[in-house]
Amino acid sequence: MSDTGPSQPQPPQQPKISIKVDDERKFGTYANFLVVSHSAHEFTLDFCQIMPGGEQGQVQAEVVSRVKIAPTMVGKVIRALNTNMTGYEDKFGMVSEIG
Repeated sequence: MSDTGPSQPQPPQQPKISIKVDDERKFGTYANFLVVSHSAHEFTLDFCQIMPGGEQGQVQAEVVSRVKIAPTMVGKVIRALNTNMTGYEDKFGMVSEIG
């Protein structure tokens, strides 16, 4: 019998997640405006399209997708966007905001 000391607990392995996009969603939906609201239990992200035209002084934003996420996901979303924006700007140059 050999004594190798106390065994160290192995950290749980993260499952590999496979993303599946059905044919109806594979091309995505264009959005050029975002409204974020929240309650005590969730954040709501309304992705909208603003189209030029309409009555003078009035702009219509049509919600094309509404996504609700738990507050525990918000930090992960911000980090993922930041990581991807940094990679984008490294490849294509700085993005300047309009408006």
